[in-house]
Amino acid sequence: MAAITGEIPPFTLKSPSEFLAACPKFRILVLGNPESTKQEIFSKVFGIDLEKKLLADAFNARNHHPVEEELDLHGQNARLTVFTSHNFGTGDETAYRAVSDFLASPALADAPIHCIWYCIASEEGRSIHSLETQFFAELPKIAPRVPVVLVFTKYDEFVTQVQLDWSRDASRRGGVSKVAVAHILRDLSVKRFEKTIGRKWDEASGRTKGRQIPRVCVSGGPEDGDESYERLAARTLASLRDRSVQLSFAAAQRSSAFISTQFCADTAAEYFTVDTGHARKVDGVDMNEIIPNFFAEAYQIFNMRDVSTVLLEKNLLTKILEAAFPGDRLPFLLDALHHSGTDQTMMLNLSPHERAVLLTQALAMIVLFLHKLAEMQWPHQDNFSLSVVPPTLTPRAVERVLNEMHTGKDKTDVLEAIEENHIFSSCRLREEISDLILNSVHGTDKIHIHHEGVGNPTVRVDDDDLNEISLAYVNDKGPDDMFLPCGLKILKLN
Repeated sequence: MAAITGEIPPFTLKSPSEFLAACPKFRILVLGNPESTKQEIFSKVFGIDLEKKLLADAFNARNHHPVEEELDLHGQNARLTVFTSHNFGTGDETAYRAVSDFLASPALADAPIHCIWYCIASEEGRSIHSLETQFFAELPKIAPRVPVVLVFTKYDEFVTQVQLDWSRDASRRGGVSKVAVAHILRDLSVKRFEKTIGRKWDEASGRTKGRQIPRVCVSGGPEDGDESYERLAARTLASLRDRSVQLSFAAAQRSSAFISTQFCADTAAEYFTVDTGHARKVDGVDMNEIIPNFFAEAYQIFNMRDVSTVLLEKNLLTKILEAAFPGDRLPFLLDALHHSGTDQTMMLNLSPHERAVLLTQALAMIVLFLHKLAEMQWPHQDNFSLSVVPPTLTPRAVERVLNEMHTGKDKTDVLEAIEENHIFSSCRLREEISDLILNSVHGTDKIHIHHEGVGNPTVRVDDDDLNEISLAYVNDKGPDDMFLPCGLKILKLN
């Protein structure tokens, strides 16, 4: 009848079991070698612990590991499938044909490869084999819908070599302070990387001809923390085009809580309508259905290492709301959570505007809880750790986050940001609801992703200019406030 009259069919909730049904696993092909592809790239992006021998066998040219045989992840990440082969730097035509045939195989029609990581060690003397150039040239014909990301590993070792070379040169020139040099080494590293490594790979991969092939440098050192792995996750996500594949990757990665929060916010926005020019709860479904349904979907997006299903504890949702909401609003939510709209609930005493605000706040608090839990469990730049993978979730970790929410100021900031927002009076796009939840939970200071490498983007500046800046700084002949090309401010030594 809806199709005949033009009426909009009522909103119906999908079962959480169908949430990722369109693309239940993210399927990635990693091409590398034992020198360029280490445990960290898997543990810090996907939260899986792979044995060194397993990786050595998977990327060793002599072993001829079948590319079509997926790695055994031992159940560590149900949202991920990994295929591997050594890259083509050795000129192994057998491996090249195997990978090409695999990517063109009709067997991948129903379960395609979603992305390729081509891993290369950040070594200045590493030449590019003609097979590698051929691979990038033929890939658009073999697998036109599969994006590839150039992943330069061991970038910290490259930076260390730049530091050593600069220190030797500085000591020969005399009068150059190591303190001053430290402020400009990052720019020097990026410049040298571009000159000796980046440009030749741009040409080999077709980037100089306008091909959209992102490249990311990842570092294993504590100076950059795990930020480079977050950038790899972000650039991988940006290379994907299909929305269901993007969601699949967001649920597979365990590196960036920001990515998970972003997709949760997008999911939350689907429970609202903006047809009247205001953000309002969709008709045809009650809050006692929406809130548990959203929690079940958000749980899948964050994909914690929840071996004991701690997050499926029966009363956890109630505990989250109790930790998040002050006493004057909590009774409304708890009453709505346990009664349908046909019952005489306290919610009926609120206006549609007030109900929309309260629902948005409840969904945002669920996201805040999971975001905080991920920040605690997953690696991030403020807490660099040599641990291989995120720890298994425990009831103690959950209780700690609940206590932080109950006593902390974050919940107040989120509640106020939502309550004071204009979308409940004027809203045209659902994206505005998503942005509100994302910004209120994560803050407006979003992750900055640099395409070209670790840290700041490439700065075109001569070595002599950098030396003059350093000498002026050390000899106290420069201005009071000196700014480097990267934008950093240098203060004079006392």
